[in-house]
Amino acid sequence: MDKGTLDRVADIAHVHLESREIEQISKDMDFLLEYFDKLSQVDTESVLPTVCPINDKNVLRDDEVWDSLPIDEVLKNAPDKHGRFFRVPRIIEE
Repeated sequence: MDKGTLDRVADIAHVHLESREIEQISKDMDFLLEYFDKLSQVDTESVLPTVCPINDKNVLRDDEVWDSLPIDEVLKNAPDKHGRFFRVPRIIEE
C-alpha cells in the first residue's frame, strides 16, 4: 500500500500517524494484501457455503412492565428544568 493511500485512510479515520508508523503500517498492509491475494486463489468449488458457523443463541430475558420513576424524582438533580422536562443547551443552529 502506497503512502498516499495510507495517508488518505488515516485522514478518513481521523488518525495521526508519524512517518515511522506509516512505514511499518505500509509493510504490514502489503503483507496482508499479498496474503489475501493468495487466499483468493484457493479453489473453494467443492466447499459448501456456511450460513452461520456459530450455534450460540442470544439469551434474552422476558419483558417486564414496571412503573416509571416519578417525574419529581427524575428531575431532582437536573441542573436546568422546565416543568416536566430537562432543559439542555441548543446545539443546532437554525
